[in-house]
Amino acid sequence: MSIARYRGYIIEGFAQPAGNGIFASLGRVRRGRHTVRESDVLGLHERNERAQSEGLSWAQGYVDRLEGPHDG
Repeated sequence: MSIARYRGYIIEGFAQPAGNGIFASLGRVRRGRHTVRESDVLGLHERNERAQSEGLSWAQGYVDRLEGPHDG
């Protein structure tokens, strides 16, 4: 799992084993202890790092859509 703070939220990217050396990517957005949104499976990857990265990217995009434009 990869975790980052972004615009007042905690964003997380997950790599869930999907069999045969493949990892499903998932993302989650939290504010404090409250889960704001969890993704469905975003994609399948041969590397868990790539799956985690896709989950983080999804979560960051979700926050951007939720909060509007961000300058820096």
